[in-house]
Amino acid sequence: MTRSQYLRQAAILLVLLLAGLVTLNLIFSQVTTARWDLTQDGQFTLSPATAQLLDSLDGHINIKVFLSKNLPAPDNQLYQTLTDLLSEFEAASHGSLSFEIIEPESKQDEDVAKGFGLRRVAVSQKDSEQRAMRMVFKGLTVIYNNTAETIPELRSSDNFEYLIAKSIVNLTAPSQKNVGILTGFGGLAESPILRESMAEVFTEVFGKRIQLSEAKISSACALEPTPDELIILNIQEKLDDCALYAIEQAAFNGTSLAILQSPTQGDYRQPDQPRINVETNLNTLLKSTGIQLAHDLLLDRTHNLVGTQFTEDNQIPVSLPALPIITQIDRSHPITQNLSALVLPFSGTLHIDHNAIQSNHADLKILATSAPEAVTRPSGGDIAVDSLQKTRQDETQGPFPLIAAIQTPASSAFKNNIPTNADPAQFRPQTDAFRMLIVPNGEFLFTNKIIGYTDMFAKFGIHLFVNATEWLVQDNALIQIRSRALPQMLNIPDDKTQKKIIWANVIGVPLFVLFLMFCLSRIRKFRQNKIKKRFSPDTP
Repeated sequence: MTRSQYLRQAAILLVLLLAGLVTLNLIFSQVTTARWDLTQDGQFTLSPATAQLLDSLDGHINIKVFLSKNLPAPDNQLYQTLTDLLSEFEAASHGSLSFEIIEPESKQDEDVAKGFGLRRVAVSQKDSEQRAMRMVFKGLTVIYNNTAETIPELRSSDNFEYLIAKSIVNLTAPSQKNVGILTGFGGLAESPILRESMAEVFTEVFGKRIQLSEAKISSACALEPTPDELIILNIQEKLDDCALYAIEQAAFNGTSLAILQSPTQGDYRQPDQPRINVETNLNTLLKSTGIQLAHDLLLDRTHNLVGTQFTEDNQIPVSLPALPIITQIDRSHPITQNLSALVLPFSGTLHIDHNAIQSNHADLKILATSAPEAVTRPSGGDIAVDSLQKTRQDETQGPFPLIAAIQTPASSAFKNNIPTNADPAQFRPQTDAFRMLIVPNGEFLFTNKIIGYTDMFAKFGIHLFVNATEWLVQDNALIQIRSRALPQMLNIPDDKTQKKIIWANVIGVPLFVLFLMFCLSRIRKFRQNKIKKRFSPDTP
């Protein structure tokens, strides 16, 4: 290599390095407005839960996919995507699962698809001249022991692993579980429309495996029907002794409890109006567990949703302390697995008696905790944004426990005073396995755009609720699979982190470039020495 060639290559290398340095600086210069997702990946292989499900099959699963040819984008990738995924299912099943993808062309193929409950669906297709609607097949059916479960329409955005695994679980589950929602004590549960909507969600998520129904307290102080799980959702009336006895005895006989109860109630249509304290008597039910619902209001002026305040001239972003963003989450527990964040509107907190927990030998898991900067004040009263942003002397500094899952022995509070209408012969004085989820908030399931609690945030609450349902009925088969598809909340870096990244950009990137240039020069020097040695006159 001549000197001019060497200089030309060195100049080219220097220009490339400088261009790379400029590009990196341009990227990192935007870090103050960047947001990133810190979740783990691994979305392209079967989860361990799916592999375990397939490995445990005691019969043969046959999956038939019906896809019309030449589907328009984005469905044109469905054939390859499903082929790759189902091949993974087949391999993991060790011969217990097979599949075929059918592209219906004949009337016989269409009749087979219709026999499984599939129908053509409309898709929009555009050519060079016009846009038109086309009727196509794009569904599948899972067959097991002469029974079938059908997914009538597949969308490119679907979590196919979860949909197929859910169908397999629904077909192979040994028994159906029933979840009851307590009615008769006011609140949202009294709305038939709400119960129907929740039942539809249960059908969509769980299929026939877990079903939702209404649960009431009978005149004989019993819960009817007796469910596998009872949901107590933001009741507004006080539970009397008959109701407390019925719920306690159901729990002692195997019913798990999900208590989702805000300390106050308010009108979402008028978010600045004072909220009213609610006395439910639930703490009487919880007395022996060592957990109590606190009558307070959680505020976080640092980590919260930002809303919009309208003025005569413009819109002003405002901090919403009563809508805290919770990120201190135990992601190792099935209920909160892969949950990146949660928002609890107008939430209370929990009081934990750790001495009672320890003496009961209870298995307590604190699933979510507020940030240390959070505070509480007595619940009820003025909740106007301006009022909540001002500190008060009656506030208590955090952090605070917010969500608890517990399995504990418990003793009856009615040993010596069984309600008159109750049957003494059915009385159980204690239990060794009282399973319960407690959230001092019953409003995180429902969107309210007036206060800034949009669908995006409600999805995290629904995910928590769905996972909790499976954990409470002791059916965790699909939690891990579904959690992998949960959207993650993007976090804006704090000032301290931003400064660290900026310094890494200012110092780290140039140092990396210099190190790279040093390595290249050493490699070139090594090659030159090797060439000199090879062609040296002294070389034999």
